[in-house]
Amino acid sequence: MRRPWIALGPLPCRPLLPCRAHACRLAGGSRGPQLRRCRTALAGGLLLAVLAAGGPARAQADDDDPLEPMNRVFFEFNLIMDGLLLEPLARIYRGVAPQFLRDAVNNFLDNLNTPVVLANDILQGEPYRAERTLGRFMLNTIMGAGGLVDVGGLLGMPERHNEDFGQTLAIYGVGEGPYLVLPLLGPSNPRDAFGFVVDFAFDPMTYVAPRDIALARFGTDLLAFREQNIEAIDELKRSSIDLYAATRTLARQLRASEIRNGAPAPLDDIYDEDLYDLDDPEDTDAP
Repeated sequence: MRRPWIALGPLPCRPLLPCRAHACRLAGGSRGPQLRRCRTALAGGLLLAVLAAGGPARAQADDDDPLEPMNRVFFEFNLIMDGLLLEPLARIYRGVAPQFLRDAVNNFLDNLNTPVVLANDILQGEPYRAERTLGRFMLNTIMGAGGLVDVGGLLGMPERHNEDFGQTLAIYGVGEGPYLVLPLLGPSNPRDAFGFVVDFAFDPMTYVAPRDIALARFGTDLLAFREQNIEAIDELKRSSIDLYAATRTLARQLRASEIRNGAPAPLDDIYDEDLYDLDDPEDTDAP
């Protein structure tokens, strides 16, 4: 699944997207030459922060937001762009495209993203998930009109899963670093921003797609993501006292869930302490 992070950040489109990103992800978008140059320049500076944040991912989860003043400026800019352009287009898209057509578009975009998912399945040492990813890709490409139909889903295969290099880095112990809000790109962090650049190399479309096709894929992916999350983002806006803080919390929680592949958080993560710290001489109730 692709995972775009735009404006308000990642919100579940399908059982966790885009679909569902990342890190410096603009709608899991395509890799046009201009975007590649921009991402590469960004990655150079962020790589140092990734290496500096090399502790375990959990240790970074509750860090403060040291760049909050700057992040809030970019957050408000993203909200304005979303309100002026992306949200209206998403509502028009929903109004003119029937559900079956929107589903076909989503299936096709997910299928295009499969090589990235497969590469990270392998890097994470998940042979069963890699086999399932490859099998679904072959079924959908050959029997599903190039991926427009999710034949694997119709045959009862488990839901698609998303893997990216940001998750791979987290599994190998790289910390996320400070929270970032990037202009147009939304919530991110140095680890995931660098991981998104690496995912470019895993995507065959990086090398074979002409610029016009790459930009069309990028725009379609972004539009499809926003349409899927109209209600979720509306509800977040309506119910949040501080939309920036609520989005930051959701982005971090959702990303942590992706890294755990949906498994429940450990109790010491939930309560921000080791419940059974055997090194504490006063802890006499530990089993």
